[in-house]
Amino acid sequence: MSEPLRYPDCDLRLHPPRQPRVKLGGIYFMARTVDKVRAKIQGTLGLYRITPGISGYIYEHLGISEEQFEGVVRGAKDDAEIAEWLSNNTDRKRIAEVNEMLINRRIRDAAHRAEFAPRYGILDERPELWTWFDIFEADDVWMFDPKNAGKPGAAEPA
Repeated sequence: MSEPLRYPDCDLRLHPPRQPRVKLGGIYFMARTVDKVRAKIQGTLGLYRITPGISGYIYEHLGISEEQFEGVVRGAKDDAEIAEWLSNNTDRKRIAEVNEMLINRRIRDAAHRAEFAPRYGILDERPELWTWFDIFEADDVWMFDPKNAGKPGAAEPA
């Protein structure tokens, strides 16, 4: 019998992390990043990644490293402890700037879109998606839809 998962809600082989617009510590995408870090710690990250990507931009803009944040997540008993750490160890004045950058971040043009299409299967089906938050929200549904099994960017059936 296998050991129970330390973070059972963060088995990202079975379901997506929290949505990008969910804030933690007042920061968009941070709850999603925490879910991905927890999944990485327990080996259940699935097709998701932490860096490079939006989480990496957050780390950079807040002046923290991926390793440092992983240590915080590993040692925290809950989201509240992580939020408290963020409040005490980052420049709180940067949060509005970071949130503005995140909510508006988008694919630049058709060439940029073509670069990401192999990773995000939803892009071929939904040409109206251009902001990353919209893409992530739609892709989270798409990648776990059984009708997409076997397609590039789709999760393996459980």
